Amino acid sequence: MHLGGSIRTAALTLAAATALAAGTTVLAPSPALAAGGLGESGTTRYVVSEDGSPVKVTQTVTVTNEQPSTATRYFYWTGYGVWLPSSVTSLKGTSNGSSIPVKVVRQKGQYYADISFPSDLRYGQTRTVTLTYTIPGSPVRSSQPGRVGKGYAAFDVYSPGDAGRATIEVVSPRWMTLDLGMAYTESGSGDTRVATIHGGGPDGLWTQLSLRDPSQVVKREVKVGQYAFSLQAFPGDTRWSSYIAGRLPSSVTTLERLTGQPWPNRSTTITEDASGQVYGWDGSYERGRIDVSEALDPALLAHELSHAWSNFDHLDDRWLTEGLAQELATETTAATGQKDTKHPAVSPTQKSAFPLADWQGSSRAGSAEDYAYPASWRVVHDLVAGSRAVPRPQLIKALTTTRTVYDAPGERTITTHATTWRQAYDLFEVLGGNASTRALMTRWVLDSEGKALLPARTTARTAYAAQDAADGAWSLPRGVRTAMADWDFTRAGRELALTRALGPQAKAAQAAATAAVIDVASLRAAYQSADETSEYREVGAQLGTFVREARAFRSTRSDVDSAGPLARLGDLVLQPGADLDRAKGAIAKGDTASADAALADARTGAGRATLVGAGLLLGAVLVLLALVLILRWATRRRGRRRRGRVSGARVPDGGPSAGQQDVLVAVTPSDTAAQDRLVAVTPSGTGAQDRLVEGGQAGVVQPVEAGDGPAPFTHAVVERGDAGSLEGATGPGAEPGQGGHDRTTR
Repeated sequence: MHLGGSIRTAALTLAAATALAAGTTVLAPSPALAAGGLGESGTTRYVVSEDGSPVKVTQTVTVTNEQPSTATRYFYWTGYGVWLPSSVTSLKGTSNGSSIPVKVVRQKGQYYADISFPSDLRYGQTRTVTLTYTIPGSPVRSSQPGRVGKGYAAFDVYSPGDAGRATIEVVSPRWMTLDLGMAYTESGSGDTRVATIHGGGPDGLWTQLSLRDPSQVVKREVKVGQYAFSLQAFPGDTRWSSYIAGRLPSSVTTLERLTGQPWPNRSTTITEDASGQVYGWDGSYERGRIDVSEALDPALLAHELSHAWSNFDHLDDRWLTEGLAQELATETTAATGQKDTKHPAVSPTQKSAFPLADWQGSSRAGSAEDYAYPASWRVVHDLVAGSRAVPRPQLIKALTTTRTVYDAPGERTITTHATTWRQAYDLFEVLGGNASTRALMTRWVLDSEGKALLPARTTARTAYAAQDAADGAWSLPRGVRTAMADWDFTRAGRELALTRALGPQAKAAQAAATAAVIDVASLRAAYQSADETSEYREVGAQLGTFVREARAFRSTRSDVDSAGPLARLGDLVLQPGADLDRAKGAIAKGDTASADAALADARTGAGRATLVGAGLLLGAVLVLLALVLILRWATRRRGRRRRGRVSGARVPDGGPSAGQQDVLVAVTPSDTAAQDRLVAVTPSGTGAQDRLVEGGQAGVVQPVEAGDGPAPFTHAVVERGDAGSLEGATGPGAEPGQGGHDRTTR
């Protein structure tokens, strides 16, 4: 909410004190003076239409002179004064069926009906006066109060009357929403509602009225990124909707940056409304609905937008919600180059001051708000400005998302309630690093009960820090952290004692996990989430088991990794590495049985690896030797078969016998530079000529007549095709053994 203007008093009585010889009329603005000598009762009836026509008012008041005469003096009244709204028209007065003089006067910025009685009102006498007038209302954003328009009305209502003798009636269409600032009874019939309130006292009965027809608004839709804003203005007030639409984008995006969070509502309605002023507010926020006055005020708009984060869903204390909202508004106006609201100077030592922790919510603004609003902004501003250890958005996000300084990284917050002054104290001092937190909180916020908690907090924080260091990088168990966050330091001391032995175990587990390269996320979560004695015992056993298994894993892994060649060969069969992988996963999950079984398999495999490797190597050698022997045997056997089929012979001088064909299989010529020749000999008995086939270049085969070869053969091996045997022969003009090399093929 945003504090509105000050409440206006409404009372004036005209009195006359006259001696026996003469009398004079004196304005008596003091209600106490009037109450001492004049009895009052009255009823004021307001008739409001939805069409924007002027409000019709009928006010009836009965006054009685209750000031008795003395021996030397008597008292009488010549007239009476009644408070009026500003800008009334058609004012008339009647008494006893006749018109009486009445005029509008102004005193100290207020308007009154100055009524003249037809005759003096002496002790014991009574007179009833009826006033009628209309309220046309002043234009929006006028310096004069009171608004009357199509679909809305907002103005002060008043009836004179002593305690229990004042009545206000408001007649309006039933579909118009009504705010009167106090409880009322409702009557009427059909579409007409009559709201009635009773009261009175020295100042009569006074309140403010707001009526609104929700169907009569001028709507305008605005998009800021993915978020929709529906602006609902008074009919005819397009200037207001244009102003809001023009400043929404920069204000919203700036607040998102300042808070480190996106706008929290997919759709938001911003309504131009005067109902908040009935209760002393210029604006209000409630879960996606913002009501603001007609004022074109960037600080007011930024303040109400800030309540999207700084509200009672997130912050438990009123000084926090209002102080942070105003701080965000101040930063927003500065960032967007707009005018900030004035911050009245206040002091925690002034007469009206009180501890801000005691500032409670109220439906109507009062004198407490005159101090608490500026004081809340002052202390929040100093607390935020001094918190330089983290970026501003991180601090604001922590304050408005129920985070505490005792939350473990990646864990849901340990509190389920909105941030209280206690969690805020921790956030400013610990997260923000503001060394002035204690001085600021004791000066502005804390009452005697809150201040009494601070020494115990100091002691508990010291013990907590020491134990937190003893468990390494992990956060202490949840049971400890919850007690610390709630400032229940007696319980915190008890939880610290119960978990003290777990710290060294947790640190040992982290060291073992690092050495063995094992994930400890599951174990860490179990340790940090432990919340009671039975869970502390359980996690203690888990920590011990983890250390034992992690060390066994590391030792076995070292044995496997440092194994000799024979063991590495055996590992290919026994797969101890796979067993270790299974063990590692089981240890990380806390599956003790599976981890121990896998570790046992890995140790067994590692112990047998050398023997198995040696066996594999010996087997391989034996297999290789067998292969060599087999190859040698096969080679010798083939050689024996060939020698059994070959014999030496010369080709007869007459050449091969008829019916036979001699084939030269391979020849090496006596000229070592010559190519091999292949010669086919056709027996002379067949009638065919002998032919010599010479292998030419590039695979070309050329026929050569027998005896015409380019070089004599040193030796030829001839296979007789039909006999299946080979005979040796010398070529023409050549003798065996003259330096050539013979080659034969089958």
